[in-house]
Amino acid sequence: MKILVTGATGFIGTALCSHLLKNNHSVHYLVTDATDIKDKKNYKGFLWNPEKNEIDLNSLAEVDAIVNLAGHTINCKWTDENKKQIHNSRINCSNTLFNALQDNEHQVKFIVNASAIGIYQSSETAVYTENSTGFGDDFLATVCKDWEAANLRFEGLGIKTAITRFGLILSKDNGVLHELAKVVSKGLGANLGNGKQWMSWIHFNDVIQMIYQILNQQQNGIFNVVAPNPVRQNEFLKLLASQLNKPLWLPNIPSIFIKIGLGERSALVLSSQHVQSVKLPEIGCKFMFTNLESTLKDLYKSNE
Repeated sequence: MKILVTGATGFIGTALCSHLLKNNHSVHYLVTDATDIKDKKNYKGFLWNPEKNEIDLNSLAEVDAIVNLAGHTINCKWTDENKKQIHNSRINCSNTLFNALQDNEHQVKFIVNASAIGIYQSSETAVYTENSTGFGDDFLATVCKDWEAANLRFEGLGIKTAITRFGLILSKDNGVLHELAKVVSKGLGANLGNGKQWMSWIHFNDVIQMIYQILNQQQNGIFNVVAPNPVRQNEFLKLLASQLNKPLWLPNIPSIFIKIGLGERSALVLSSQHVQSVKLPEIGCKFMFTNLESTLKDLYKSNE
């Protein structure tokens, strides 16, 4: 297959492109900076500017499927301007792809679009599956709902559409685990809030495998991309501290102080979503990592 990837220079996109190439697929990818363009065997970059609804239509040539991962990072201060960028960057990217496919001849039959489990309402008791409709109304949930609505429009063009709601993607070098480990490794780890928040996680390598399998099978619909065994935050931090050989001795940091310090962004550490995937097992996806302790051991094995 020839696959067009957006967000290809991000940490998920980079690994996915590498995996696609290793499995003998051709990759086109879209970037906003000409210095990121490379033209190698089966790997070619093209410019686009989603803010202006501009895209190099050559990027769609002979493309069979699209993986749309593009969007401004949420790992930033949530100023009004950054919140606007987080929201609009996702919608603009999806709209630019939609307009290009609607207005031009192409052979795209399938598209995988990113989303997140942040769409679900924060709860310490609810269990969410792909059939759940208990959506939140905070900033992240609103972004996800608007993003998914923009992406579901591809079905109106006759393009099979998958929405992948990512859980907390665990990587030693990126994301929430990387940030928590920086604190815990200094012996300053502490539960945030009451520590009972559910953390629905997934190993970085499993994310790539799940996207690849959905892509290969061209499976449409909603997919919760999470490992089978979520844990509460206090257990997560306990296992992380143990893996890093550091004590977890500080008292809980009350939610009120976190909200004062982080404002709306406190949702990233205080929200709770117990999420299960029903559909990934149904299509034959097998997780390499289902247990958090063994997952952390794998991620930090170079430290041993």
